[in-house]
Amino acid sequence: MFRFILMLAVSLMLMTACGLQMENYQGQTSRDDVENMGMNNEATEETENPRSISKVGDTWGMKQDRELIKESAQELPGVEVKRVILEANKVWVTVDIAGEDEMSEKEKEEWKAQVEEAIYQAVPSYDIQVKIK
Repeated sequence: MFRFILMLAVSLMLMTACGLQMENYQGQTSRDDVENMGMNNEATEETENPRSISKVGDTWGMKQDRELIKESAQELPGVEVKRVILEANKVWVTVDIAGEDEMSEKEKEEWKAQVEEAIYQAVPSYDIQVKIK
């Protein structure tokens, strides 16, 4: 008799657990939601990532990064970029600053820091070295 009651209780628990309607609960994530994260609203293979491999040369790449670096450094008043060298995750930027002949070493270091910060804001994925020439 005890076995019968125990089996009845276990089967009752299993049947009620399987019958729950999980999609009605707030905060529930289904497997489809997880699999489709980052996909377009349309049913396509394209992701919404602008740095995807199918868009190399249009939205990202060494040429585009070099242009971003040059533009971001030249936004500072009196700064002219002479050379940008990219190698792996490092970038060396040579700049010419108006009135640099009269600057002290401390002022030059402050300018370097400003140029590095401007470049970092544009392309944060590089280790940046700035040289004032």
